[in-house]
Amino acid sequence: MPEKMEQLLELGLYAGSLLLGSGAEIYRVENTIYHLLSACGATDIDCIATPTAIHLSAHAYGQVGTRVRRILERTTNLGRISAINALYRSLSGQQNDPQVVLERLQAIEACTQRNLLSLGPWAAALGGTAFATLFGAQGWELPSTALVAWLVFQFSSFLRGRGLPGLLVDFLCGFVAGLCALSLTLALPGMPHNRIILGAIMSLVPGVLLTSGVRDVLAGDLLSGIVRTNEALFTAAALAAGVGAILGWWIK
Repeated sequence: MPEKMEQLLELGLYAGSLLLGSGAEIYRVENTIYHLLSACGATDIDCIATPTAIHLSAHAYGQVGTRVRRILERTTNLGRISAINALYRSLSGQQNDPQVVLERLQAIEACTQRNLLSLGPWAAALGGTAFATLFGAQGWELPSTALVAWLVFQFSSFLRGRGLPGLLVDFLCGFVAGLCALSLTLALPGMPHNRIILGAIMSLVPGVLLTSGVRDVLAGDLLSGIVRTNEALFTAAALAAGVGAILGWWIK
């Protein structure tokens, strides 16, 4: 297969893997791949995406190429999705070099990953505190929630970076959130733990995943919609099981 064709297919698969790994809807993944490859001169583009794989075929440079890629890691990164959408819109109406576009995608991945690692824990702390306020938290509950949410996000990032299964990570994060909240109630007697736990785990609740699953079902992507909806339910169950395990042990 010619080098240019390899670059073209790699561009489509790379963009699709970034979107799927960031929680994008299936229709968005397929649409983005189509527009990116069209902007690089490809025709007869066929793309089938599922939550765990991308199948891509395209005609360019007098050749027909087909590639498949497995998607192993999935998280939520709306900033990355937005940046890739802006990129493919800026490429429309002109002829582009696949290698140049691929390098721009790599720059987007690096930038959004740095933002997630540097700002993610603080966003989790701020969001957790806001949710705790909605649940009625006040006084020392607010800084306690921020601390626990920050620790839980860092713990989650550490475990996912080690390649642990997602459901196990969610269970352990729920367990750690409950353990930290209960430990703080010992240091500050009389402070309730329930609102701290609720606020701390809100950054891990699969709201975007559930929304994407419902959106996929409405768009006719039944397989991916059902898979994502079930994944969201299992994630929520794992978080609840982790919190329930530490509460049950603590009460005994």
